[in-house]
Amino acid sequence: MVISVKQKPLIFILLLFNFCSVGIAADTDFEYKLKALYLTRLADFISWPDGKIKDHFIICIDSDDKVAIQLQNITVGKILKKPVKIITLPAVPAIKQCDLLYLSSGTVDPFLAEQAVLTVSSQTGFAKQGGMIEFYIAENKVRMKANLSAVNKAGIKISSKLIRLLKIIVPVEESHD
Repeated sequence: MVISVKQKPLIFILLLFNFCSVGIAADTDFEYKLKALYLTRLADFISWPDGKIKDHFIICIDSDDKVAIQLQNITVGKILKKPVKIITLPAVPAIKQCDLLYLSSGTVDPFLAEQAVLTVSSQTGFAKQGGMIEFYIAENKVRMKANLSAVNKAGIKISSKLIRLLKIIVPVEESHD
């Protein structure tokens, strides 16, 4: 069986999702390493509006967060054929420079709702409250939930290959209708 270059990232993510059954609760460092690795691979399945990603792929993250610490320990060559910059969260107006924003705490600022910034967090209820992708633990595995309404509002597209792996969440404001 021949595997195309386009299939390799998908196979990698599928392997991580399905075979990372190490007891995450017992090894929290593994959980944070895995989440950091997922952050670096998500972009392979995301499309940003034309012109959004300039000469670098910018990941904005809390500098003292455990996922951020693991992310800084991973050697990230390029994402979407662009060199990667990992920066500490800037002030709210400057957040639009980020391509991917990992929030360890707090909420998604309404300012970000129409910015082409992929928001990701491990906070419980993040996707339901307006975030785009939320990491969660199920059956000792790191899984992801997605708020497609927030993703679409920002002009970002998620590959159908990734959507198949996500648990789709209806945001709070839509679930009351």
